Amino acid sequence: MIRRRVLTALIGLGLTSMPLVGNLGYEHAFVLGPVASIGGIGVGVGQARAARAAANLRLLPLARVGARELAILSAIAFAMPLVGSLWQRSCQPLGGAPFFAMGPMLCAALGWICGIWGGALARTDRRAFLLALTPMIASTALGLWRLYAHPVVFAFDPFWGYFSGSVYDEAVSVGPTYLRFRGYNMLGAAVALVAFAAFMGPDGRLRRLPRREALTRLGLVAILALPWAAIGLRGSHHGFTADRASITEVLTGTLETEHFVIRYAPRTADAREITAIGREHEFAWATLRARMNGREPAGKVESFVFPSTELKRRLMGAGTVQVAAPWRRQIYLDHRPFPHPVLHHELAHVFGATVGDSLFGVSRRGLAINIGLIEGFATAMAPREAERLDLHDQATVLRRLGKLPELAPIMGAGFFGKSSQVAYTAAGSFCLYLVETRGFEPLGVLYGTGGDFEQAYGGPLAPLESEWIAFLDGRDGVRDQDVAAAAQRFRRPSVFERPCAHHAADVRAQIDRASARGKFADAIGSWRELCSLEPEQPEHGLGLAHALAMAGDLDDAAGVLDELARAPDLTSTIRAAIAERRGDVELARGNREAANLAYQAAIAQPQGESRLRLLQLRIAAAADAELTPVVLRYLAPFDAEGDDMVRAVQATATAAEIARLPGHAGLGNYLLARQLLNVQASAAAAPLLVAALDPSERLPSPEMIRAARLALLEADVVQGNFARARSTLAALRGEADLGNGQVASYDEWAQRIEFFATASQF
Repeated sequence: MIRRRVLTALIGLGLTSMPLVGNLGYEHAFVLGPVASIGGIGVGVGQARAARAAANLRLLPLARVGARELAILSAIAFAMPLVGSLWQRSCQPLGGAPFFAMGPMLCAALGWICGIWGGALARTDRRAFLLALTPMIASTALGLWRLYAHPVVFAFDPFWGYFSGSVYDEAVSVGPTYLRFRGYNMLGAAVALVAFAAFMGPDGRLRRLPRREALTRLGLVAILALPWAAIGLRGSHHGFTADRASITEVLTGTLETEHFVIRYAPRTADAREITAIGREHEFAWATLRARMNGREPAGKVESFVFPSTELKRRLMGAGTVQVAAPWRRQIYLDHRPFPHPVLHHELAHVFGATVGDSLFGVSRRGLAINIGLIEGFATAMAPREAERLDLHDQATVLRRLGKLPELAPIMGAGFFGKSSQVAYTAAGSFCLYLVETRGFEPLGVLYGTGGDFEQAYGGPLAPLESEWIAFLDGRDGVRDQDVAAAAQRFRRPSVFERPCAHHAADVRAQIDRASARGKFADAIGSWRELCSLEPEQPEHGLGLAHALAMAGDLDDAAGVLDELARAPDLTSTIRAAIAERRGDVELARGNREAANLAYQAAIAQPQGESRLRLLQLRIAAAADAELTPVVLRYLAPFDAEGDDMVRAVQATATAAEIARLPGHAGLGNYLLARQLLNVQASAAAAPLLVAALDPSERLPSPEMIRAARLALLEADVVQGNFARARSTLAALRGEADLGNGQVASYDEWAQRIEFFATASQF
């Protein structure tokens, strides 16, 4: 007993040395859950074996002693992360208590129930423990099978608790589904305890009862067991798991192409563009097959396209992240504007199975899964541009910022120790460099061997890494302003470097709920809490200023922005955002001159083109008294009344109003087309974009002209107007000072146009 308590304390203290896992919360509960289950089994087995030897195997005495011991062990385990908070930052020392109660505490209780059954039925200590461990082994095997065989990335388990799925989904909480699942577990526990009391004799033998009494007791057990079994058999219906049937019950639309079965929801944005979505799937297939020297998956790939991140999270577990299951030949996407920016990447994971291991189709050697190669491979096979920057340019930015990580640590579990932006970019650029310099075949060997560089390239990683870094250092085309503009993107730390990540996500959800209900005082309070939780994240200060402005407190909003602007080590992106928000405050006050000065300060900072276009629109509004109120209604920066639908309708109507103002027809037509494209009305948007691009209309900037051309290109490809798409692409390619990323993007558009033009009809 003393040894068990000491061991519990040592395990708890050991966990405190690890990020996230050392604090009370989701990770701590998930890691400690199975340990607590085994500990509970040990307590139950020991009690039952002793009571059986004394011929005093009765439930109530066992329960009293067991509850006391489990309470002591739970108290020790609960105290350790509180002690650990002395040397490891804990944003909310007791905030993870619900996870502890729902996880390790209930896991230990369920383990104890298994333990008393095992101790009662088996003749030796070893057999008793193995028998008691059997339900946990079976439950774990079932959970792993579901993760392997079914379209689900989350898991609820009696002896492990809750596994949320992707580490990149920071919003993890004890929600209603977890509560229902634990209620279901408690019903099963009641079945086991009632059966123990009804049929187990004090000597560990099953009672011999008169027929009537035996049937009565059996009926009592059945009253509890039947609903428990009924709930368990419909686990997907209750949200405890998911399967193809539970997802296709919602995604009832189906498009079958040569290589895909695409599941989507009718009467949604995806349904309106499903033909283009199908062609994009096939284009991604053809592109990847060419890059991988003709390799392709055997059989069709099933693609689930969810209309929202919320529905995706509820149905299969992954909310804000896209997911692939190479061994099932399945990908899971949520709605994005055409062309889907992550489709090619997720499909690359499935293509990776052609060179990956035989079980999961990934990069694995033994039990070690090489996360860096898995994601680096997919990023290299489907590189994504960031406006002017191609994949190698983005790695060059990391190098010049001093943030390019060493490759050896991220070729494994260390991949998650870096932010996703940093890790994906570095691993992807390196893998792409290997393909560009040595062809695909060695990378295929490297992937299939889980990272054996000797077998794939005849030498270790280090010389290849040095060669790649020298290549990055010698690249042209990355300007100082590109480095400054990308700095904020690479500054956000990984979830394991943010001890308050999950609590911050919960607070952000509270802000969204409060704002949606018009409770701006509550939203402001939550923003202040978020600022104190993560003072190193200046985005929270921007959010606070915005909430104050929405509540009508423009003076306080300006004060928060002024204070934020004095913070040291701000990136150009944040400085521009502060100045932009300051201009919005002044414009809302009616002070156009001050607003223009703020906007000019913002636009002087290096930043991406999407932000530049919005600033150019704001500057135009500040410079023209007639345009000011109309643009304010279009942008609605501090709208406290309208919901998303109202704002969309208002923006559409206001864009049409701008188009009617003298000298602003081009701007208004462009903005109106953007609103139509937001609802996949590409046929209606295309003529407006043609009008906006008429030289006589004078769009305000080269960036807006480029954006209008890209929007027209997308609309024409969706609609099948390939002749005009080629002409528009030629105009884009003819622009001056193109970055490597833009050149690569336009090359892909050229391939897409020709593929779509010759693709078979579905």
